[in-house]
Amino acid sequence: MNATIREIQDGLKAELVEAVGRHRFRLWFRDLAVSDVDGEQVVLDVPSDVHLAWMQVTFGDVLRQACERVLGEGVHVDVRVSSEAARRGALRDRLPQKPGEWEARLAEHRPAPTFEGFVADSANRFALLLLERLATAGANATRGPLVVVGPPGSGKTHLLQAAADVRGRRSPGAVALLDAQGLTQRYVSALRARDLDAVRAFELSLGERELVLLDGLEELADRAATQEELVRLLDKSSGDTGPCWVLASRVAPAELGGLSERLRCRLAAGLEARLRAPSDTVLDEILVRRAAAQAQVVPDDVRQAIRRRSTSVPGAVALVDRWALGSRLAGEALDATWLEEVAPGVSLTPSEEVVRRVKQVVAEHFGVEGRWLERPTKLRQAAFPRRVAMYLVYRACALPLGRLGEAFGLRSHSSVSRAVQEVRTLRERDAGVEQMLDGLLARV
Repeated sequence: MNATIREIQDGLKAELVEAVGRHRFRLWFRDLAVSDVDGEQVVLDVPSDVHLAWMQVTFGDVLRQACERVLGEGVHVDVRVSSEAARRGALRDRLPQKPGEWEARLAEHRPAPTFEGFVADSANRFALLLLERLATAGANATRGPLVVVGPPGSGKTHLLQAAADVRGRRSPGAVALLDAQGLTQRYVSALRARDLDAVRAFELSLGERELVLLDGLEELADRAATQEELVRLLDKSSGDTGPCWVLASRVAPAELGGLSERLRCRLAAGLEARLRAPSDTVLDEILVRRAAAQAQVVPDDVRQAIRRRSTSVPGAVALVDRWALGSRLAGEALDATWLEEVAPGVSLTPSEEVVRRVKQVVAEHFGVEGRWLERPTKLRQAAFPRRVAMYLVYRACALPLGRLGEAFGLRSHSSVSRAVQEVRTLRERDAGVEQMLDGLLARV
C-alpha cells in the first residue's frame, strides 16, 4: 500500500467510525480496503458477497458520503469482492478478540529474560558481566550491595530476572526476587501482625537466601519505615555469610531524593553499575532477537514501523511480542499494517506518561481526586472512573495487563481484564459512553 492510499484508508476509517460507531465499523467495515484511486474513482475491496450487498443496500450513502469527505465531492465509489480482503479477514479472525485472550496467549509464548538475550553494547557490558558472575557464584560474590542504575528500558529488570533464573536453577530456593512495592507490603504485613516473631520470620526468609534482587529502589523514596528495615537487612548481609543484594534503580542513590542518609551510606559501600538506554542499533537487535526467540523473523519494514509507533523500549518490545504472536496464529509473517490490529491505539508516548496523562484527564472529567484512581477504593463515585482510566490506558499503549494493574493498585490480571471488558461492553451498548470515551482518548 503506497503512502497516498494508506492516508486515504486512514481517513476513510476515521470518517466511518464517526458515522456508524466502532461496533458496526468492526462488524462490517474492518476488512474494507482502498485498493485503487484513479481521478474521481475510488475502488474499495470487501471480503465477501454479503459485505458487498450490505455496502450497496444498507451503507451505500454512508460510504459515499465518507469518501466525499476524504476525497472531495463527485467521487465515484466502486465496491468489489476481493480475495485479498477475504484472506486478510480470515487472518484477522484467528487473532484474539479480547484483552484477556491476548494477555493469556502472550504469556504462553513470551520468552523468558536470559543473559544471552540481553543485547549489551560496550557501555552496558560491565553490568551484564557483574550480574552473570553473581548469578553463577556459589556464595556472596561482593563485599557490599550492587546497585544497577539505568533509565526505563535500559534492561535492569531483564538482568535481575535472568540472574534469578540462573541462580534459582543452580540452587533452588536460594533466590528472592521482589520489587520495592512487594518489599513494603511484606514488611508492613509483618508489622501489622503486632508480633515480633512475624517480623523476625520476614527478615529470616530473606536472610537465608544466597541472592536477593530488589527492583525499583526509587519507589522506596519517603517510605521511612521500609528504608530502615532495608538498612537492617543490608547490615545483616555485610559479612561473608549473608545474601548478596542487588538493587535496581532509575536514579543513583546519591541523586535520589527521599532516601535516608543511613540507606545512602549502606548502598555507597557496595558497587554501582550504570546502564544506558539502547541506541537505535541496539534496539533493532533487541527486536530481532526477541522475534527470533519466538521462532519469527521480523521484516525490516515491521521493525521500522514498531520504532515509529513507540518511543519507549518496553513499548517496542511489547509490540514485537504481539506481532510475533499474531504471525504465529496467522501462519505467516504479518506486514506492518497489522500492527494496528495486534496492538490497537498504541501511542507514540512512553507508557508511564500515558498512565499519568490518563489519570489526569479522567480525574478532571469526573471531578474526582487523582489519588482515588491509584488503588482500589470503596468509594462508589471512584469505581467507574477507575475502570474508564484502565480502559483508556489499555487502548492508548501496549501495556501488559500485569503492569496495567500495578499502575492502578491491582495485582490480579483477571480484575484488570474484567474492568477493561466491562467498559468495552458498555461502550458498544451506549453511544453516549462511546462518544465520551473517544473524547477522553483524544485528550490523552
